[in-house]
Amino acid sequence: MEPLALNTVAGWLADYAAQVAGGVVDSAVADGVRRLWDAVAARFGGDPVAEGALDRLREQPENTRRQGAVEDHLEELVRSDPEFARTLAELVRALGEESAAEGSTHVHGSGAVAAGQGRVSISGTYAGGRDVHVHGVTPPAGNE
Repeated sequence: MEPLALNTVAGWLADYAAQVAGGVVDSAVADGVRRLWDAVAARFGGDPVAEGALDRLREQPENTRRQGAVEDHLEELVRSDPEFARTLAELVRALGEESAAEGSTHVHGSGAVAAGQGRVSISGTYAGGRDVHVHGVTPPAGNE
């Protein structure tokens, strides 16, 4: 099994918590991330420290220390619970497929990213700093 990028999982959880708090949930990935959130919340259940970490992330999703605390709990569980690791990997794989099917790209905690011809172009309403979400983008003819 390919190693999980737990910082990406924690980032998705934080993004979802921020969207829920703001009342705007990205429909392209909402169901997949909600399933991911629910699976993590269920597995953290019964562990007051892990539950607290997830609750604090919900309160301050942009706080990287809170993301790190959730990531730390995820790492311990992935190492000690192979069934949870498989479930988490499947949810992450499915989320990636859903995002691709909806034409969404999520760049979290990264600089400029280019694919294909090595060009980055941002236009439209949103241009972001640290976290950028691009939805429903169709590449120009000849750049598929």
